[in-house]
Amino acid sequence: MDWDRDRAVERTAQLLAHEDVVALFEARSDEDQLVGVASVYVDILSVRFGRRASIEDLAVHPEWRSRGVGSNLLAAARAWAHEQGADYVFLESGLARTEAHRFYRREGATHAAAAFRWSSER
Repeated sequence: MDWDRDRAVERTAQLLAHEDVVALFEARSDEDQLVGVASVYVDILSVRFGRRASIEDLAVHPEWRSRGVGSNLLAAARAWAHEQGADYVFLESGLARTEAHRFYRREGATHAAAAFRWSSER
């Protein structure tokens, strides 16, 4: 799905209305510019794996990558998830995002599954 700023603003407001199951983290430059975001949800209780938290959005401005921004956002999201009782944290990433996958593995993630998706037709 393509980036749509207005849709992102609307969905962020909806997300923040449910702060008991979701957290939104941001990274800012010294000049107070937004340079990265991460959202994490406590979403399901799996019979097999326990309480799951999902990191849905982890994005860092290209000019700010490789400066620790992503690592800090990921650490904050994971810590929040575990404080909320999550047994594990899940993150889905597109197949073509090989640089992101290397980052996730460096951060200790394991490649645990393939994801399949059905979108509603609109």
